[in-house]
Amino acid sequence: MPPRYDEAPELAPPNYPEVHHPPAAPEVAAYGHVPPVTPMKIEESTNPSTINPSYASPETQSASPYAYEYQSGYGPIPPSERGRAPKRIMGCTVLVFILSVIIALLSAAVIGLAAGTGVEASRANDAEARLASMSASGGSPTTVTVTAPTSTPSDFSNIDNGCSTNSAEVTGTTYASAFFNRPIFTMYCNSDAPNNPLSSLFVGDFNDCMDACASYSFYIPSDFSTNSTSNNATCAGVSFIPAWTNRTFAVEGNAPGNCYLKPGPQNKTALNNPNIGGSAVHAAILNTES
Repeated sequence: MPPRYDEAPELAPPNYPEVHHPPAAPEVAAYGHVPPVTPMKIEESTNPSTINPSYASPETQSASPYAYEYQSGYGPIPPSERGRAPKRIMGCTVLVFILSVIIALLSAAVIGLAAGTGVEASRANDAEARLASMSASGGSPTTVTVTAPTSTPSDFSNIDNGCSTNSAEVTGTTYASAFFNRPIFTMYCNSDAPNNPLSSLFVGDFNDCMDACASYSFYIPSDFSTNSTSNNATCAGVSFIPAWTNRTFAVEGNAPGNCYLKPGPQNKTALNNPNIGGSAVHAAILNTES
C-alpha cells in the first residue's frame, strides 16, 4: 500500500525577535575587601587590535558603563614589591652574608683550637724527650724533702737570754725590769725555783716572765690592802720553760703556761734541778739586797 501524506499545511516556525538581557549590575565589594582579580592572558591570535586595526586600543577605549574599579577601603592598593631587587651587603644578599660570617667565625675557632693543641702537644713531646734523655744518661729527677724544724736547745737561745747555748756565762747575771719600781733579778740557767706557783701564764721570753713577777708584786698589795696576808703574797722568783712557749708542746705536756711565778723565800741554795721530762728550765730570783 503506498504511503499517505498529510496534505494539511505545515506551520511555519515563529520568527520572534530574541530578547536581549542587559548585563547584571556589578556587585559591590565589601568595605576593606579587595576581590581577587584574575589577569587575562592576551593571545596574539585573538587580539582584536592585531586582527582588525579598527578596534580601539585599551588605553583609548572608553570605560564601560558597567565596569567597576575595585578599591580598598583604606585607599589605593600600593604597587607590588615582587619585582624589587633584594637588599645586598657587600654585593651579597643578607642571607648569604650572614652564612659567610658564621662560617668565617667557625673556621677561625677551629684554626685556633688546632694551633693550641699543636703547641701543647709539642710541649709534651719536648718534656718526654728530656725525661728520656735524663733516664738514658743515668740521671733521675731531684726530690726535695721539706722537714719541719725540730726542737733543740739552740732553738730557744733568742728567748732565754742564751741559757740554752751558754748557760755558764749567763748564770749569775742580772736583769733589771724597766717597770714596777725597776726590780732586779738574778738568773740561774738550768735551775728551778722552789715553792708552789702563785700564778702561771704564757709569755714571749725570759725577760717577760721576770717583768710579770715584778708586776704581780707591784699590784697585789695595793689591790688587796685589807687582806692581812696580801703583803706576804708577793712574787720572789720565777721558773721559765722555753719549750712551752710553743703552745702545741705545752698542751702535750699539760702545762698551763711557760712562766711560773713563785713566792718567797727564794735563795740560790734552795734552787732545784729541773725535773719536767727533759725540757730545760731556767730560774730567776728577786734581788732583795738592792
